[in-house]
Amino acid sequence: MNQKTIIGAGAGLALALGMTAANAAPAWQAGDIIVRGGATWVVPDEKTHGKSGTLAPALQGTHVSVGNDVKPSVTLAYMLTDHIDVELLGAWPFKHDVSLSGGALGGTRLGSIKHLPPTLSVDYHFNTGTPFSPYVGVGMNYTIFFDEHVDDQAKAAGVTSLDLSNSFGPAAQVGLDYLIGDHWLVNANVRYLQIDTNAHVRTAGGGRTKVNLDINPWVYTAAVGYRF
Repeated sequence: MNQKTIIGAGAGLALALGMTAANAAPAWQAGDIIVRGGATWVVPDEKTHGKSGTLAPALQGTHVSVGNDVKPSVTLAYMLTDHIDVELLGAWPFKHDVSLSGGALGGTRLGSIKHLPPTLSVDYHFNTGTPFSPYVGVGMNYTIFFDEHVDDQAKAAGVTSLDLSNSFGPAAQVGLDYLIGDHWLVNANVRYLQIDTNAHVRTAGGGRTKVNLDINPWVYTAAVGYRF
């Protein structure tokens, strides 16, 4: 089962549960504040597009690969109504290895990058009349790249710097809270973020190359939360 099937099935389950318990007492109330803390796993679904500049001929048939990473994360949500919240996702900076695959330069390790992906979403919570509280949401993501590091292998090939431009794009998620009493809960959710960036590579002698890169990660989170 692929990732799109999983998120689609989750959305379908959330809708079905919400429809079958439409008259039950709501799990949440307007004014509730929900804080969740846990671990988030970022799995890029990267695609390399246009290449221009000094290294463009050598990069024909070559793709940029971005590794996975897991870091602590936190979300803060405020219930606007009994069903709708506004939620902010934050996390410890993620670090990803960056390398080349395919073509003449395949197997070359470029280095590593760090990023912060704050994401603001509006979520709809379905009413099941049980401790299970599924939800779906959409929002926007702003990804900040920093601390790009060039690997020794890339330096030996003449690469002097690597810079990625910040990105602004849509986000979507499916999640599930399980309430334990009046305040505590456990949570699991899956997000899809659209992260489109330009990688700027500088080489010895003043060479410059730009690569259009879609990172577009699947983001998986498991957390424990508290309702105030």
